[in-house]
Amino acid sequence: MLASHFQNGFLDVFATPAMITLMEKAALLCAQEHLEDGYTTVGSKVEISHIAPSPKGMEVRAVAELIDIQDRKLIFRVEAYDRFEKIGEGIHERFVVNAERFLQKTYQKAR
Repeated sequence: MLASHFQNGFLDVFATPAMITLMEKAALLCAQEHLEDGYTTVGSKVEISHIAPSPKGMEVRAVAELIDIQDRKLIFRVEAYDRFEKIGEGIHERFVVNAERFLQKTYQKAR
């Protein structure tokens, strides 16, 4: 989860892509418990600021709050924290989809 691992930096600090993944997971879990069987959400947009570094080995966590629903689009405020401070914040959008239909449509591209 380090910038040096993602090759988007040379330092052994918590990487921005890893923080965004953690934020997306928080939003996914927030939504998933309220969906019917066969449905899930897929990420569609992130507007994230990585505002403070976290050193190698420090635990980080993310939280998501659903702030708006527009038909099938869910809009979340997301934040990430290390032990000392907020390290990231932003908005993340996800769409509710029928998992089977979504995969069928996606894999039609491979034909």
